[in-house]
This record gives sequence, structure tokens and C-alpha cells, in this order.
Amino acid sequence: MTLRNKLQAAAIMLLMSSIGAHAEQKTLVVWDFKSSDPLIKPYFDYVRNEFQKQHPDVTIKQIAQPADSYYTVLGTAINARQGPDVALLHSGNMSLDRADAFVDLKEQVADVVPNLAGLTGFTRKDGGYVALPLTVQGAVYYINNEVYKNAGLDPSKPPQTWEEWKSVCDAVKSKTKASCLTLGNKDGVDFINLMAAVADGAWSKETRAKFIAHDLSWTSPEMKAVFAKLKQMIDAGWLEKGANSYSPYTDAVNIFAGARTAHVLGLISDAPNAWKNLEALTGEGEVSVALPVAIDQSPQTKADRLEVDGGIGFGVTQWSANKDLAVEYIKLAVSPEAAAVLVDAAGGLPSNTKVDISKISSPAAKQVIQLLECCKDERRIKSFVGVAERKELQRLGQLLLTGDATVDKTLESVERVRQAEIARAK
Repeated sequence: MTLRNKLQAAAIMLLMSSIGAHAEQKTLVVWDFKSSDPLIKPYFDYVRNEFQKQHPDVTIKQIAQPADSYYTVLGTAINARQGPDVALLHSGNMSLDRADAFVDLKEQVADVVPNLAGLTGFTRKDGGYVALPLTVQGAVYYINNEVYKNAGLDPSKPPQTWEEWKSVCDAVKSKTKASCLTLGNKDGVDFINLMAAVADGAWSKETRAKFIAHDLSWTSPEMKAVFAKLKQMIDAGWLEKGANSYSPYTDAVNIFAGARTAHVLGLISDAPNAWKNLEALTGEGEVSVALPVAIDQSPQTKADRLEVDGGIGFGVTQWSANKDLAVEYIKLAVSPEAAAVLVDAAGGLPSNTKVDISKISSPAAKQVIQLLECCKDERRIKSFVGVAERKELQRLGQLLLTGDATVDKTLESVERVRQAEIARAK
């Protein structure tokens, strides 16, 4: 063979090799409604880039769909059985109602499940998983360290029982000009959050399960005990005056940042009233975290007082031609390494409880993650308040705060609404 022929043969082999490599290149299509958000974009970029490093033959095609029409677009894809390999979903009905379109992940992800919180919201009736949660959501009391110190209190030792909670609020009231707790009850929802926090600290697992199953009357002794504590808080003047005119995401946050209150009941993940924004306003190290207090039982017996729901999660579509790769992508997305990026970038609380907190600078974030590992209780009480009951409770909660409604009349009215809903369902 001449030199010219050898060069031609080598060129042909190189071309064929290039064509073969190109033919083996795969594309994994990922749909979401969050990756265009500047705060959380670094997280999605990390997952994409890290996955492509580990799989050089795979290209991730990340498509950020408009949030307001996401489920309409996803519905069209489901009907046509084409579109993404991986799709982002909200927990609860938004994912469970579309379960048939997604692969049951239970067997493929058994190795990572023990480290994840928030799975309940993505769990099918048969125990399988529609998706794996990336984030979790819940509520805690955030402490303004300055107010605590002015009241002679130690923010590193938050109240654990109702008696300790009373002592803290009495100290704040007598030694400072701040309120003990600020609510943003402009739309009536923060009263429901407070009710859930008190109930979470007071109820046994059996009572809690009964409420979640919609089998607990609003006029039951267990519910009356919760509202008696709420009334005590109102009558003792622990709550910020004018709460019904405040937004939980702006007014209440600014009151907290201005050291006008000792506590605010805020969310734990990527929200204006969560730890990241509060620390940004007060300064890192000026915010501490407290669980809802245990009521009529010991904090040790009632340790699991951080209620959580899954936030958002990734599922694998039934029509995907790359299911195994898609599962690997999701496992990377919920890994401790990805979780650390999520915390740092967006202030989101990751589902993985094994995230390395030594790499997180925020003291409040570390506290929340530690509580998530030790003290979580899957499913939030507030998520199981019926739609009609919620509206009535929002209305009457505002009147309770101003003293224009009684506990008995409130509970009787909400129970009438519950019974009406039960009758309609029949």
C-alpha cells in the first residue's frame, strides 16, 4: 500500500470512528419550572455539568418551561407520550394525579431513600415513588438573637415546652419593647400555620393521624385544647398587634429584621420568610431556630416536631428511552454534594439529610438541617385542612386575633363546614 493509500485509509477510519462516537452520543431531556430563577440556577447547572462529566457520551438538554403554564404543557406531553425524560413536579396531588405517566422509582432508588426526607408527598398508594424530592418544606420559629439577648435570654437554648415558651414571652414582654411573636395574617393563612405549630407540639401520633385522615372533629377535646393555647397566646399579648394587616413575606419579615419581635413563624426553604432572607437582613449569626414547643408531654417523647412535606422533585417519564440514565441523573440531583449547592445558592432546604453542614456558612441553615435529620415528622397538619374549612378558618382566625370571635363559636362554625363537605362528598 502506498503512503497515499495509507493516509486515505487512516482518514476513513478516523471519520468512521467520529461517526460512531457521534452515533453513541445520547441526549437526556429535562423539563422544569425553576432553573431560570437566578437563585437556584447554580444548583441545576451543577447537576447538569457534573452528570455530563460522569457521562461524557450524554448531553443534558435542560428546558425551563414557564411556571404558570407548566402543568398544561406537561399534560400535552403526557397525552402525546413524548417530551422530557425527566420532569420536575410538586409534591402532593400535582405529582400523584399524574403518577401513571411516571416510572415507579421504588426499586431503582432504594439505596438513597434512607437519606431522604419529604418522600411521603411523592408516594403512590401502592408505596412506590412518583418522584424523588429535591427540597422539603416546613415551618419553624426563627429567633432574633438581639431581642433574646436584650431580654436576658440565650438564643442557643430556645424553649422546648409550653412553660418555657411562656417564660420566654413574659421576659420579652417585660424587658424589651418587642413582641414575642409576629404573624403575617393579612390573608388569614398565618393563623392556620400557628394552629398547626401548636397542634404539632400537643398531639399524639394517633390524634395527628386521625386529623390527617379527616376523622377528627373541630369540636373534639383535642382540637379545643389546641385553641385554648392559641387563646392564651392572644390574651397574654404575646402576638404582634395589627397582625391581620401584615404580609408574612414582607411586613412580618421586616418587623423581625428590625428587632421589633423575638420570633417569626417562617418557612424553612427558599422563601422570603425563610432563614436565608432573614439572615441577609439581620446579618449572618443573628438568627437562631426553634421547634414548636412540646405541650403536656416531654420534649424527648415529642422530639419529632419539625413537620415536613416534599417540595419539588424529579420523576422519570414512562416513555423515556433512557430510563436508566434518567434514574442516575435523579440520584445525582438528590446527592449530598448537590444538596450543598442548593443550600448555598438558593437557601433551599434539601431533601438529603446527609448534606455536609461543615461546608455551609449559615448558622441558621445548619440548625435547620440538624433538626431535619433528628426531628422530622413527615406530612404537615396544615396540608390536610380541607379547602372549605381553610376559608372559614382564615376568616374566623382573624376575628379571634382581634377578640371578635370566641373559640367555641369558631370551632362550631368550622365543624359545620366540615360536615357539609362530608355530606356533599356522599
